[in-house]
Amino acid sequence: MTEPAGDSARASKPGATGRRWWRVLLPTAPDVLALLVAQGELTVTGIAAFDAWSHGGGKESARAVRSAQHKAYDARRELLAGLQAALSTPVDQEDLYALSERIDRILNAARNTVREADVLGWTPDGHAEAMSDRLAAGTRALVEGFKLLRRDADEAGRRADAASEAVLHVEHDYREAMVQLLAVEDLRTVLAAQDIYRRYLAVAEAIVAVADRLWFVVLRGA
Repeated sequence: MTEPAGDSARASKPGATGRRWWRVLLPTAPDVLALLVAQGELTVTGIAAFDAWSHGGGKESARAVRSAQHKAYDARRELLAGLQAALSTPVDQEDLYALSERIDRILNAARNTVREADVLGWTPDGHAEAMSDRLAAGTRALVEGFKLLRRDADEAGRRADAASEAVLHVEHDYREAMVQLLAVEDLRTVLAAQDIYRRYLAVAEAIVAVADRLWFVVLRGA
């Protein structure tokens, strides 16, 4: 009986069986950079919901912020597991860990702002709208930078700059909001607003921290 040509050709290739064996022995390495991007995209989703909530409040937007934060936390845990399993990574493991940890702070700070506002009975105002728009733009720029790390590190650095520039004026917005509070007579309203405005500023600082680390990764030759 004539042996099928396809089977014969496969059998004649040296090392074919060995390669199949090693594919079983060594599982596919996790794409840790893709996992970082996935966490980042969930952060973008959460900050977009935070931006929507900042334009007048709303329970649905508040729930969306919390939901995104939970999903981003799970994505971060998956990334950490991938870092443990990976034999090598396209970006230094320490840098991937730091970027993941720092971008996690952004969404945590936003979620805590929503929680605190609910406790204080505070409704977002025009100052919150202005600040949140900048925060959403900065977060999007960061994740665009994450996506570029593999193929264009220099452009990733420019995305880090764009993120920092997007939130540059949040401190100005904050100061303007605080000045206008001087004209408010109700002490409870003043104290609640002061606390929430500071939390918006904290989100901006978290974005800058990620941008700084992203530039550090670029400088190290990602």
